[in-house]
Amino acid sequence: MVLFPGAVAALQIFEPRYREMLRDCMADDRRFGIVLIKSGTDTGPTAEPFKVGTVAHITEIGAPRRGAIPITVVGESRFRLIEESRVRPYLSATVDVLEDDPEDMASDEIALASHDSTRRYLGTLLASQGVYRAEPEIPADPVKLSYYMGMIATSASNRSLQRLLEPERLGDRLQAGIAMLEEEADRLREAFMRSGPGRERSLFSSN
Repeated sequence: MVLFPGAVAALQIFEPRYREMLRDCMADDRRFGIVLIKSGTDTGPTAEPFKVGTVAHITEIGAPRRGAIPITVVGESRFRLIEESRVRPYLSATVDVLEDDPEDMASDEIALASHDSTRRYLGTLLASQGVYRAEPEIPADPVKLSYYMGMIATSASNRSLQRLLEPERLGDRLQAGIAMLEEEADRLREAFMRSGPGRERSLFSSN
């Protein structure tokens, strides 16, 4: 999966290797890394991860149910894999934490375009669900907005979300977010028109 800084995720821990990882995390700082698989499968030793992932902070552990331990995590900083290790049953690695540079500010034009793109996508998403008057609160901070764009794109592919997570420069991340949300909005409109009452009828105007 792709986890964005600030996002909350519910996970189920059931494999023995991840149970061991959970024990190690709870004995240390309650943190582990989440990276998307680039090739291979999670159940085999040949899985190759992408190089950029996100630190997950364990905020809650539930009672085991049907052999699985439910946990809740929140995304913190991004990181880049430097050197992988397969000594433990689960993948571990040396990483560089990627902090957002406060001096790396996106231009006002890109920041405004990102906000507008997010607002339009949310309008399309909500309209497809029959909600027309909601006004979701969109982060004003460009850094938080760059991650929020990934959090709301619930139908986007993991590869698309990974392309949004990876750029180190804020401006590049926002531009990736704009492209992704515009593509997802087009998909939503096309899906609604295919399932609507007729080819000529749609909730969405040409604007």
